[in-house]
Amino acid sequence: MRNAFRKLPIFLAMIAGTLTLHATQASATQVCAWMKETLGADSEYEFDLWMQSDSHLDFFYKIGGKGIVTEGFTGNSPSSATYSLNPNAPEKVWGFGGTLEPPGKIDFVVEIHQTPADIFSDAPTRLLAEFFFQRNVPASEKHPPQTLARKQCATVKDVP
Repeated sequence: MRNAFRKLPIFLAMIAGTLTLHATQASATQVCAWMKETLGADSEYEFDLWMQSDSHLDFFYKIGGKGIVTEGFTGNSPSSATYSLNPNAPEKVWGFGGTLEPPGKIDFVVEIHQTPADIFSDAPTRLLAEFFFQRNVPASEKHPPQTLARKQCATVKDVP
């Protein structure tokens, strides 16, 4: 009986460590982003931002970068909004289209931030993850490659 009591502190420490590990893992969320790029009539490029997370995630996103870049022209639709993702459900979060006569570049940056406490506040919010969608568009391009459609994933920790 006495040996059982000597092992009790070790057993309790193992349980506490396991619970701490599970609590740490539970507060981490994996979020992935990818961009579907299509080419329509009249050199109209369409960009659709898709996102998915492995657990519920509320966030504030910002779309930046130069967008479509050609000699003497840049075009983007910088925007920001709050958004919620449900677990394992891919969703189109944002879309943009513009004319691109190759050669040129594509340059979109997507930041996801902690949701502001007040939607009317301009106070900075914590950056949770950042995704870059960039590529060169050669003069010979007839159909966009699937370069931007590759999923980029980040682990977001301690999201309230």
